[in-house]
Amino acid sequence: PKQVNTRHNQAFVSTSSASNLKIPNNTIDYIFIDPPFGQNLIYSELNFLWEAWLNVKTDVKEESIIDDYRNKSINTYQNAMTNGFQELYRVLKPSQWITIEFHNSQNSVWMTIQEALQAVGFVVADVRVIDKKQGSHKQNVAVGAVKKDLVISAYKPNNDFQKQFELLAGTEEACWEFIRTHLQQ
Repeated sequence: PKQVNTRHNQAFVSTSSASNLKIPNNTIDYIFIDPPFGQNLIYSELNFLWEAWLNVKTDVKEESIIDDYRNKSINTYQNAMTNGFQELYRVLKPSQWITIEFHNSQNSVWMTIQEALQAVGFVVADVRVIDKKQGSHKQNVAVGAVKKDLVISAYKPNNDFQKQFELLAGTEEACWEFIRTHLQQ
């Protein structure tokens, strides 16, 4: 992790696992995350030469991927994503936003990300398709390769909203209160 200080702001950049952040609760204003893409990339194998050169090694037991060879199913991946999003939810301030860039062509993997976000309490506000225009060699020649990424925007509701929603649960007013609060975000 690296902390970047400027005159008025601070940024925290980390390339570590999102499942165990050493950050206090409710302290982060915004999160951008580019999580593992399911089975599209086996990161430890792609990084083999870099890791040998840098004398580091990925702990493949902790790698958040789908890989039949390593007995890592979509359920294993979903648990890892849920654990990571739970930790991100914990450190994000109420009413603040998270952006998730995601790249996978399988509906089951896409549903896993959505379910993990909702399970921990994030409210998905928007999903957009981003076309980077310049594809990789594999994207340009492989049949069924994903050509575009999804960008998911979600927020952590504030405590007042959650309490109000629980009080009104199951009523028409709860629906309208959710809509009003969501539009304010």
